Amino acid sequence: MARRRNLERERYWRGVIREQRASGLGISAFCREHEVPLSSFFQWRRKLQERQHKDEPSPGTSKAQEDSVARFVPVQLPPPPTVTRAGCEIVLADGCRVIVPTQCDATWLGQILATLKEGAC
Repeated sequence: MARRRNLERERYWRGVIREQRASGLGISAFCREHEVPLSSFFQWRRKLQERQHKDEPSPGTSKAQEDSVARFVPVQLPPPPTVTRAGCEIVLADGCRVIVPTQCDATWLGQILATLKEGAC
C-alpha cells in the first residue's frame, strides 16, 4: 500500500532546505547548527527533487497534456474598499440598514431603496 504524502512535513523540509541555501553555510555546518540530522536533510532533499522532476512536464509532453497540469496564476486584486463613518446610515422599518457614502449618486440610492421597499431585504 502506498504511503500518503504528509504535506506539513514536506512543507517543513522545503523550508529547511530553502533556509540552508539562503544561510550561506555548508550543509554539514547548517545541519549541525540547527540540530537537523544530516541523513534526513539529504534524504528529504533527494525526495523533493524527485517530486519536482516528476511534476514537471517532460520535453515530449504534448500541449494538451501540459494544459491539463494544474498551475498557479498570480492574481492582483484591487485594494479592498474602505468603510468610513462619513456619510449616513438609513435604517428601514424592517431593520435593514443602508450605509450611504458621502459621495453617493442619487439614482443609485433610489434604486437600492426601491429594491429594498419591494421586500428583497
